[in-house]
Amino acid sequence: MKKILSFFLLIFCVSLLSAQSGRPGIFDPDRSETYINAYVSSDMLKQVCHNFSVDNIIAAEHNCYTVRICLSHNQYDEFLALGIPFTFVSPLRANVRMAHNYAQLTNAWDRYPTYGTYTALMDTFQRRFPNICKIDTILGHTDANHKLLVAHISNNLQDKGDKPSFFYTSTMHGDEPVGYYVMLRLIDDLLNNYESNSQVQNIIDNVDLWICPLENPDGTYRNHNDSLNESPYSTRHNYSDIDLNRSYPIAGESFNENGPYPDEVQAMLNFSQAHHFTMSANFHGGAEVFNYPWDTWSSYQRTHADDDWWQYVGNNFASTCHDQNFFYMRDLYTGVTEGADWYSITGSRQDCHNYFLGCREVTIEVSSDKVVSSSNLYKYWNYLRPSLLNYIEESLNGFRGVVLDSITGQPIEATIFINNHDKYNSQVQSHLPAGDYHRPIKAGTYSVTYSAENYYPKTITVNVADGECIVKNVQLVPTYVGINEIHDTPAFVIYPNPTHGYLYITSMMDPPKQFDFFMYDYSGRLIHQTKVDSGTSSLNISSLPAGIYIIDIMDNGSVIYSTKIIKE
Repeated sequence: MKKILSFFLLIFCVSLLSAQSGRPGIFDPDRSETYINAYVSSDMLKQVCHNFSVDNIIAAEHNCYTVRICLSHNQYDEFLALGIPFTFVSPLRANVRMAHNYAQLTNAWDRYPTYGTYTALMDTFQRRFPNICKIDTILGHTDANHKLLVAHISNNLQDKGDKPSFFYTSTMHGDEPVGYYVMLRLIDDLLNNYESNSQVQNIIDNVDLWICPLENPDGTYRNHNDSLNESPYSTRHNYSDIDLNRSYPIAGESFNENGPYPDEVQAMLNFSQAHHFTMSANFHGGAEVFNYPWDTWSSYQRTHADDDWWQYVGNNFASTCHDQNFFYMRDLYTGVTEGADWYSITGSRQDCHNYFLGCREVTIEVSSDKVVSSSNLYKYWNYLRPSLLNYIEESLNGFRGVVLDSITGQPIEATIFINNHDKYNSQVQSHLPAGDYHRPIKAGTYSVTYSAENYYPKTITVNVADGECIVKNVQLVPTYVGINEIHDTPAFVIYPNPTHGYLYITSMMDPPKQFDFFMYDYSGRLIHQTKVDSGTSSLNISSLPAGIYIIDIMDNGSVIYSTKIIKE
């Protein structure tokens, strides 16, 4: 019966399209955007996902997908030219009540704020809690004369020190305001519970936290500053009819810092680059799922280097939601998905932050309905609160530390690269003024190389457990220092160790010269002999069996350096 119904549904849609395409005015030209369900073959799916703002893939049968698309008015003709059958999606029109002042919003938290109430509430946060909250502006004027505001929450608002920076943002699609409401409640909850809740204290004392509740105010308040609801009252796109989550620099392509990008995107890029976030998340609506990188590549094409960590934190997030309501956050079976395994897009904020900005960002869809009735808003806050707090604390786990100049003791900017692990820009950096770095990662033992321009690299082994933090402060020796001036630093650095293939040998000897390199297996049999020059040389040992090998470096017949390496 299901097959017969699916067949007749497809025939109906084709007939509907044929009838519609024969006459003008299928789409209302006065609407800036329209939601449709398109019935797309697998051959067309990739093209549709990349050319239009796909909002969800609802079902798949007989090699035909039901794809929910938000079309801006300037895409109507382009879509019709594809000849794809479709039906219109009627807005649900949730029962929305608006809070016109601070008291109406905070007395019961059962309303959405007007734009004026939102800005007043943000100002009230910093006036009531000036020691732990400051409101900054990411963008002063959007096209519709709104602001992108952000709450900075910390026990030291002037000096971040060596804390990890964490960023929550919501509602870059203006018609998805549930996350907007939840972020306002989160700010209020953190500030009011700082002195009484140990988890909140830990976050504010040890994390440099930033929360932007509304990334697309022009879309949310498209019709009026005092109302919002399903499109077209609020719109997915910004005032210029641009989908912000398709407008970030594309992972795998070149990164132009100055765009051109939409104003909201450019402002967010500038802000993120200035604050070097360790982790972040952006919130959407229309589904209930934790969507981790990549959006551009499926897990069959290219997995993130930290794929096991993403699954670990994603399952923790979803399962904690399940503890609050067993049926919540259950889309795609587990409530967790790799982005392009669901559907592939390019230009997402998530991929941009992961690929270009060294930040672990995730996209979290928090409500199946884009707009939920005001009377049900509190439920989503209750479902999400524990997961939101736990996820912030994940930025404290893994390994972290500061990187310093071994001579001056001053902090430096360095690259922290996990050998035989990092790929596709997953390495992290230490940043000034503190020289701090933060590396969330799944439990394991890792060979980590620290490197910086004009410094000798250093490789150490780090053992990490889930839910814990290991502090590894590292000093790098500047290359102007001669070997006779170095006391605890070896004459050579050989990395990575363990290795799968290549070894790199960096000489710290001054003045430069050539040395004899010998490599033995653990029984003492000579495996390889060569010459190494000052600077960095490489050696391919990929053909050697796994095991432990001994390296001796000799000068004029005397061993001046000896070490062991592991071939995996």
